[in-house]
Amino acid sequence: MLRRTGTILLGIFLIPFCIGFSWQLADTVFIITYRPLIPYWFTGGFLLYLIIHFLFKQPILSYVVGHELTHALFAILFGGSVKAFHASEKGGQVHLTKSNFVITLAPYFFPLYTFITLVAIWLARAANAPALEPWLVLLAGASFAFHIVLTAIFLQTDQNDIREHGAFFSYPLIFLFNIILTALLIRLLLAQDMSYPAYLIDGIMKSVRLIALVILKLYGWIAQ
Repeated sequence: MLRRTGTILLGIFLIPFCIGFSWQLADTVFIITYRPLIPYWFTGGFLLYLIIHFLFKQPILSYVVGHELTHALFAILFGGSVKAFHASEKGGQVHLTKSNFVITLAPYFFPLYTFITLVAIWLARAANAPALEPWLVLLAGASFAFHIVLTAIFLQTDQNDIREHGAFFSYPLIFLFNIILTALLIRLLLAQDMSYPAYLIDGIMKSVRLIALVILKLYGWIAQ
């Protein structure tokens, strides 16, 4: 009971940060300079996936495989290892030697295939193959849409990952990390002059101001 109360309070505490970082992302996308033509390729890929998703068969197996691989990747990053791995269209399961809330919730906020595509883009640049980059950016846009759409669909079903840490904590954390990683993706792929540290600092400042505003409002109501 005490743990559940704590996670609910943490989830409530995260809400101003969800708003603050979303607000800062909205401000950022309108003031930065973008790389020539790259945003059009990314947007084209995003729209292309939406067309494929809603007109043809949904790539559920690809999502489940990526979901379980992301659990495994973050477990390894935290010093754990993978004991068993299973994935099918009906669901997946991975047995790990280590777990925490980041490992458990990582598949819902980390677009694995998009970051794999980013690595491919960096390799294409290193190999001096500029003709490949627009097509890889198109793939990045499609994979990011894949992450957003399939994550939204899966979060509408009963997920053990969400139940493990509670919806009141999991959903704000997933939303917040998705916003922060979207800003990172814009910085790495689309932007020409965006400062990611400045985005993080400004996002924190906006969130703190929102928390201060709420505290002042509550104090005013109590003092009446």
